[in-house]
Amino acid sequence: MPCRRRVDPTWINAIFGRGKDRVTDTMNGTGWVLWAATIGMESPIPARVEAARAAGFTRLTMSPADVARSTDTGMTTKELGRSIRDAGLEIVLDPVMNWYGGTPPAGAMGNFSLDDVLRMSEALAAVSITVLGPFRQDECSLEELSNRFGMVCDRMNDLGAQVQIEFMPISAITDLATAWEIVERADRSNGGLLFDTWHFFRGNPDFSLLERVPGARIFGVQVSDAAAELRGSLAEDTFHRLMPGDGCFDLLRLLEVLDRIGGLGWIGPEVLSPVTQAMPPVEAARVAGDRVRALIDRIRSHQ
Repeated sequence: MPCRRRVDPTWINAIFGRGKDRVTDTMNGTGWVLWAATIGMESPIPARVEAARAAGFTRLTMSPADVARSTDTGMTTKELGRSIRDAGLEIVLDPVMNWYGGTPPAGAMGNFSLDDVLRMSEALAAVSITVLGPFRQDECSLEELSNRFGMVCDRMNDLGAQVQIEFMPISAITDLATAWEIVERADRSNGGLLFDTWHFFRGNPDFSLLERVPGARIFGVQVSDAAAELRGSLAEDTFHRLMPGDGCFDLLRLLEVLDRIGGLGWIGPEVLSPVTQAMPPVEAARVAGDRVRALIDRIRSHQ
């Protein structure tokens, strides 16, 4: 059996050495997640760790493909998870595609089975995973999705982790109503919602339903903005998001509702854009994070 090349741990030690300068921001019970898309879906893990620590985040996300790329360098999944936790960060595995038992989506994200994800989650000691899809309306019934979601929750509960389901207007789980029905039908204490402001406003922004959702079942919030007009198709527009406050979304109203129902437990920017991805990772994380913090400051200053 050929020997695996061991990864140089220099980046870990270099980042740990700046630990005393890190700012940890909990903002009255609100924790901060660096959603990877803000600095690039394929950004190197060391860059994410550095950006998260420098900008005051206490969680970061990585995909199964990120984990596979990291282990290709010789670092085991357990070593990867330990290094990130030792940096003071929790891990969210996001996104997980092959959870519903249908046809795997095309691309790298579709190359990992649910069993692969469970093994990764255990080795990383991930605190949660994000499931999304399917992407065809005829792929699974609502009952099938609810049962499957409950099964995933049960398996992740054995690992002490949560499962958050993300609604997207470009998927079969198009809106908050559909995602919430799946969560309610599954009825698992570790099953909840991932709430993305772009998906909410570009889909069906049902504020009356949001007011009725228990905030404790919203496990994460992703914040971005957008122009009034779509840039290309809906699927194309999602890759051209704006910094919070630079677009047409009524983010103040939305965040006020989320805060009032107790739904801002974990939040962070997800500004999926070539603009942010071209910025130095630390700068992108700081600027985007500060935009979200400023919005929360505004709504809480009027309470």
